[in-house]
Amino acid sequence: MMRLYIYKELSIRIPKTMIQTLFETIYKKELSKSSKGEVNLIFTHDERLQELNKTYRSKDSTTDVLSFNIDEPVQDDAVFGEIYISVPTAQRQAKEYNASLSEEIIRLCCHGFLHLLGYDHIDSSDAVIMKKKENKYLSKVYS
Repeated sequence: MMRLYIYKELSIRIPKTMIQTLFETIYKKELSKSSKGEVNLIFTHDERLQELNKTYRSKDSTTDVLSFNIDEPVQDDAVFGEIYISVPTAQRQAKEYNASLSEEIIRLCCHGFLHLLGYDHIDSSDAVIMKKKENKYLSKVYS
């Protein structure tokens, strides 16, 4: 069974139950029942995202969410992946999108979970597929 662990490197209220529901919904549909391990979800600062973005993507700027695959999901102690979300960027984007911070955090979690599963938005056809998946899973969480 795949497990989700949430870490907060700053003081923030997050919609933990909705995040857990989203995680379970996505992974139940997208991974085989035999998948094992954990996903670490880390809420952090812009500086941490900028450092990770520079180190792993050669982009010296902050971003909203980064996902890293680590282990194959075949053992209980496997770390399938880590997702980093910049809370300050999420706060700015929530204002920009006229959404609540919780809504933006849920959207970024969904985006990060899908990246760990191999979805991407590098080209337009992949972006369309990923956006459809995001909308599908977000609608299930909010229904």
